[in-house]
Amino acid sequence: MESESNSKKMLELNGTVVVLLISFLAFIWALDLVFVKPVAKVLEARAAKVEKDLEASKASRAEADVVLVEYQKRLAEVRNEAQSIINEGVTASQKLRSEEISKVQAGGRQKLEAARVELATEKKGLVDQLVDREIELVNIMMGKLIGASHVASGLDRSQVKKALEEAC
Repeated sequence: MESESNSKKMLELNGTVVVLLISFLAFIWALDLVFVKPVAKVLEARAAKVEKDLEASKASRAEADVVLVEYQKRLAEVRNEAQSIINEGVTASQKLRSEEISKVQAGGRQKLEAARVELATEKKGLVDQLVDREIELVNIMMGKLIGASHVASGLDRSQVKKALEEAC
């Protein structure tokens, strides 16, 4: 009897184990169905999205590199154009400056020449006035030295004029 009772206990124990095992497998299957599969789908979707975003960022990076290279080329072109414009402006302003300086110098030369002519004319007029005064002064001096009031001098007007011109 004891063996029967032991076998029943074992059988009962074994039946409980089987029910427990079936319950555990049903629980695992339900857990898989309710939690694991949806989480796996979310993880797969997230991994796919990350991969997609990574590819998009690589494409954007490549596009940005192309745009940057184009921008740098355009910037270099614009700088060259700007330098060219600056050089042209400097050249034009130097040419204009040279022309203006030439005009001012020409005007200055004309004024200088006009002043020389005017001075020469004044000098001639003054020398002519001095010739008469010089002759008069010489006559006065000779009259005082000789004692006569009206001394006729033998001074030649052209010689006096020549001597005054040489002195001035």
